[in-house]
Amino acid sequence: MTNKQNDATLPSRRLPSVERPWLRYHSREDIEAPIPESTIYQFLVENNQEHPDDIALLCLDAAITYGQLLDRIDRCAKGLRAVGVRRDDIVTVAMPCLPEAVVAFYAINRLGAVANMIHPLMSAEETCRQLCEVGSKVLLMFGGTYHLVATHLHTTTVETAVVTSVGSSETTVSTVPGGPEVLAWEDMERLGQDMQLSAPDRATGDHALISHTGGTTGEQKGVVCTNLNIQAEIFQGLAGIDYQRQECIMATLPPHINYSLVSTILRHLSHGLKVVLIPRYQPEKFVEYVTTYHVNHILTIPAYWKAILHIPGIEQADLSSLKFLASGGEHIDLHSEEAVNNLLKSCGAKGGLIKGTGMTEMTCATTYSLPWRNPPGSVGSPLVKTNCKVVNVDSGEELTYGEEGEVCFSGPTLMAGYYNNPEATRQVVRTDDAGTPWLHTGDLGYITEDGMLFITGRMKRMLLTRDNNGVVSKIFPDRVEEVLMAIPGVEACCVVGVPNERRITVAVAFVQPDEGGGKDGRLKDRIFEACSMQLPPYMMPEQVTFIAEMPRTERGKTDYRALERKAMEALLTNTIS
Repeated sequence: MTNKQNDATLPSRRLPSVERPWLRYHSREDIEAPIPESTIYQFLVENNQEHPDDIALLCLDAAITYGQLLDRIDRCAKGLRAVGVRRDDIVTVAMPCLPEAVVAFYAINRLGAVANMIHPLMSAEETCRQLCEVGSKVLLMFGGTYHLVATHLHTTTVETAVVTSVGSSETTVSTVPGGPEVLAWEDMERLGQDMQLSAPDRATGDHALISHTGGTTGEQKGVVCTNLNIQAEIFQGLAGIDYQRQECIMATLPPHINYSLVSTILRHLSHGLKVVLIPRYQPEKFVEYVTTYHVNHILTIPAYWKAILHIPGIEQADLSSLKFLASGGEHIDLHSEEAVNNLLKSCGAKGGLIKGTGMTEMTCATTYSLPWRNPPGSVGSPLVKTNCKVVNVDSGEELTYGEEGEVCFSGPTLMAGYYNNPEATRQVVRTDDAGTPWLHTGDLGYITEDGMLFITGRMKRMLLTRDNNGVVSKIFPDRVEEVLMAIPGVEACCVVGVPNERRITVAVAFVQPDEGGGKDGRLKDRIFEACSMQLPPYMMPEQVTFIAEMPRTERGKTDYRALERKAMEALLTNTIS
């Protein structure tokens, strides 16, 4: 009998990346259609200039039409030109979900400059580091950022800082001695009111955006995306989706995250939808947001979807306006997915959760599922212009259907590279013999014959352990977490490794019980019982620690690094054997 996994030389071996079985889910029109050859700003204008009275943005108590949005973009672009911004300059934007953040991005793009989107409430030290890293001379920020960094900006490359307020409050700023000039947003616009702007060049390959990776597995890096990358993401994200102009989508995440900026805001503004901006999203107000704005579409993270399960009285809410609902950013366990879908259905929503996967290095999404192709546990199939393959972790050889290895993607959304870091870029983007660059994601998974991708774990979260007989084995935390999440009483969990001289590494499970999870005092017993029945002995957690709430990164993902530090502290106090 031939071992399929080692039968790489047989001519009958079929490779998913060659056959691309997922194309069966896409129309011939979408497969053959070219990606729009325009900048993001030009695409916004082309699709909306004939609809000036349609609503573009809703934020707090304000509604901004497309005509007003285009006018505000021009005013901002003139102001930026007046303070010295030129083509290819890098302008940093540090704002929550405000209209000014959207206006700033489009204005920067209109000038042919690059928007460096950063977290608005990082520490002053981290903010200054990211400013200096890209040599940004202009910083656009909201008042909260200004108060954090005002006395530190003299240590950066910034020459002009522009501050906007939230809502109708007045912007009050002052230049700190020795620091850059600080202007209110309105003053910047006044400086540029007599400036003349030429028509922007059509340059789809130009750099347009720098976003920063989440940093849960290492130091943050700036991901550079071009106009073409973003246009390709916009095109693919709406291919095959039923949407109408002036439907409403809600942005729950800040705009320094591509999932929010590109997939939620830019994508839907390009096609005439209404975008609700929530400066500080509060999950417990979900029903209020949906009913107030008559929201049709939401793209958000599993933590926010699971939060709706605990909203008092939500069972009586009318959520019938909801139509396309996506969960991304990290894995959602099957138990939570089923509970959320049942709740949404009982409240009248027209669809359940659509799942997908993606990376900032691929601009955003790479796969998604739809109701008619949504097998349990899958993250769907690749987008229409995106190719996918699974390779052997050791040899790099492409595997066939059903074989587990590292998941790789290629296509027009693949980043231009990490900013000023070619070595880090070479580590994750590798070119095959045909000259095609592939992003090596670090995810483990497999592809089925009908083109569905299943993610089974993370290579970087793989732990090596040694049993009592000296045999070294691999622990994949995701698999342990899957067992834990199926146990009644477990709200969330995360498995991390800590060093052990005899065992190499031991696994420690952090568990967040649900409201009733710990009341009978037997949750820990049930956890060890389930693990002993469903996992090999070497994968068993050495310790289970209950915590009130999982630590989260700025992007809403579980902060593995924080839990690793917590586990190490426990190790140092001899609470882990």
